[in-house]
Amino acid sequence: MIQPAHLQSLLSQIATTKGNKDINASLPMLLRILDKKGMDTYVVQLGKLIIETQSNKELLVGTNYWANVRQSKDGLIISDLVKQPKILESINNAKFKLHANDLKEILNETQQGGKQLENIFKDFLLERLPLATTKQEFLELSNLLVALQNGVFSMVIEDDKGKESLVQMKKQVDFLEFYSVFPNLGEISGVVSLNENREIDLRLQVMSEKVQKILTQRLDELTGFNSIQIDVAQSVPLWDLSAFEPSYILNLKG
Repeated sequence: MIQPAHLQSLLSQIATTKGNKDINASLPMLLRILDKKGMDTYVVQLGKLIIETQSNKELLVGTNYWANVRQSKDGLIISDLVKQPKILESINNAKFKLHANDLKEILNETQQGGKQLENIFKDFLLERLPLATTKQEFLELSNLLVALQNGVFSMVIEDDKGKESLVQMKKQVDFLEFYSVFPNLGEISGVVSLNENREIDLRLQVMSEKVQKILTQRLDELTGFNSIQIDVAQSVPLWDLSAFEPSYILNLKG
């Protein structure tokens, strides 16, 4: 049976790759569209830099994109823009966040204690529900519990540097679906599954060819898998963090 520990290992390896300084220089960057000056001219913010640039593609003012940025003799060249998903707003505004160590402890308890992950995480959330200090935090915890009732384990994780990522997974008998969002690598989803020889295979979907190239060049760092396939495709969250029906609260402990 595929266990959540396989996903923990994979995400840890991807996070380590993300932290490599050489890799960071080539990762997609955050681009915010501040204003539109003409037919194809925009004012954009890139880090602390505010510049004018042209785009043949219609861009939405006030929207964030991931973009490839490189320096040329004519200045900065911005290409391959990917609109950031709406779910990032929920991540950035989340009141309830887990530290990476919290996730590790939950998964370790699953392995060592023989308990189902769903039961451990449900108890974890129910303990914190009456301790919520704001309405938003209460609704977030309730939403995570409803997601769990629908088979989706969802959490916002904050690392030691304060950067936030989202991890969602849904466990089946012979495979594990997951969806994640990283600050620079963007949306990554996929399936960890058992093949006919009971070996573990990995199939990933990433947001751009650049991310595909970065991960493909470092397949030796993604250990523990018999085979790895990386495709460029749009990813879809397993659970919508922003949609919540308060009437569900009545059945959270059912």
